[in-house]
Amino acid sequence: EAVQTNALPSDEYNTNTPAAFEEDAIYATGLLDAMIRHEASQPSKFTYNYILRLWAKSGARDAGLHAEDILSRMEVRSAICAGAKGGGGGAARLSPAEIPKPDALCYQNAIACWGVSAAKSYPAAASRAMMLLNKMEAQCSPGYESFGNDDVRNYLLDHIYNESVRPNRFVFATLIMSCACTQLDADKADALRIAFDAYNRMIDMGLAPNSETYANLLKICKNLLPEESQRDQRNQLSQTVFEAARDHGQVNARLLMRLRDVNPVLYESYQN
Repeated sequence: EAVQTNALPSDEYNTNTPAAFEEDAIYATGLLDAMIRHEASQPSKFTYNYILRLWAKSGARDAGLHAEDILSRMEVRSAICAGAKGGGGGAARLSPAEIPKPDALCYQNAIACWGVSAAKSYPAAASRAMMLLNKMEAQCSPGYESFGNDDVRNYLLDHIYNESVRPNRFVFATLIMSCACTQLDADKADALRIAFDAYNRMIDMGLAPNSETYANLLKICKNLLPEESQRDQRNQLSQTVFEAARDHGQVNARLLMRLRDVNPVLYESYQN
């Protein structure tokens, strides 16, 4: 599992970053088309990821939309490169590693961008982030090797199947962070469901959540169940999260501070 954590530096999406970040993101995105027109300046996967990270730092309400557009550009470019291999031209000289096919880090950065949008009250941002996770899982699902005749199977393996997008624990953690940033009341129930669905998928895949992920789940309990009428549900869910963190040896000072914020009674009982 590749250790990729540079989508964002922490679980607090900074929506007050200088306007220069957004200006840089807009400018860099505009350069992509110009780069593609010249063989000597074809954008690499690093280029795309750099621009995705700019959007993740931009604080822009539509950061998620721009991230999805960049992923689409990568997919189109990688399909063109893969289709041209063996047929002459510059793309034919690219190795598989050089073709800018999206990988797990690209999707992680795009999901982080939806977290920025969620913090700026973009509707259904958490749902859009979950759609990216679903897309990742669909591309690395087993079964392509036995599907259809040789031509169909080879096409699926060459153009659809993508083992490099298999979600890792950083992808799930970033999705949970994105849910925690949801501001629209109308989206909070969906964001709560999505966050715990992501957590359950993570466990089912044998990926161990760290203390930061558990702290974000506690933050979700507080932010997405804020009403007094939701206190019982908030307390019960936060207790379940804390007990899971305790059972997995992930209790630390940061997690305890989150617990104090969301469930002070449980916090006091643990301290005693």
